[in-house]
Amino acid sequence: MTRLTSTLLATLTAGLLFASVPDASAAGSFSYSDLNTVLFKYVSPTGLVDYKGIIADPTAFNAFIAAVGKESPTTNAPAFPTKNDQLAYYINAYNAFAIKGVIDRPGIKNVDSVKLGFFVETKYTYGGATINLYNLENKVRGYGDPRIHFALNCQSYGCPRLPNSAFDPAKLDTQLDGYAKEFVTNTKKVNVDSAGVAHLSHIFDWYAKDFTAGGGAIAFINAHGGSVPTDAKVEWIPYDWTLSAQSGKNP
Repeated sequence: MTRLTSTLLATLTAGLLFASVPDASAAGSFSYSDLNTVLFKYVSPTGLVDYKGIIADPTAFNAFIAAVGKESPTTNAPAFPTKNDQLAYYINAYNAFAIKGVIDRPGIKNVDSVKLGFFVETKYTYGGATINLYNLENKVRGYGDPRIHFALNCQSYGCPRLPNSAFDPAKLDTQLDGYAKEFVTNTKKVNVDSAGVAHLSHIFDWYAKDFTAGGGAIAFINAHGGSVPTDAKVEWIPYDWTLSAQSGKNP
């Protein structure tokens, strides 16, 4: 074998070897296909969940939880190169963990009744680390985008609607704008009565400082499709912690 032939053979062999091994760290490579399967099959267009269905058919849900447990923007940064890659991961992880928090509590009907255990005491694994829902929410808030409050879903009627598809890094800005508009134009979340009093979701109260950079809650609402007088007196709508389950589909 000549030296040239030997070199060409070695190059070809190496090329075939590397071509056969997928790059697990490719940009934006984290998959939401399993989560999409679950959400499309077990979440209604109005955001209500068939928890019994997920419990009876757990394969895709468990696969997504396991994938989140192994990989994160911290453990595999090249797979999450942009802010939207990272935000989509954390939002989807939060929503999936919240679903798990429900299905792991048979008989639950109201999140408020188990609030401490649900948000603080229960730990979930992401990228080999552990976190609770309270701290994961604050991690997402750290990105400085108040629209995330209309993407995170704690499995309660008072929350924004849970989409029946995953948040997609490539479409995230459009999705966040859309869900913010949906929330602020929902009269159960934001409305102005005949006396001119603005009744707003407690989300705008609890996370008031997240809206200050944009001029406050009313400015945010009006910038995203709502219509609230800037000088309106504000009252807070009691938060509905009732589990957002489809009829007869509680865990």
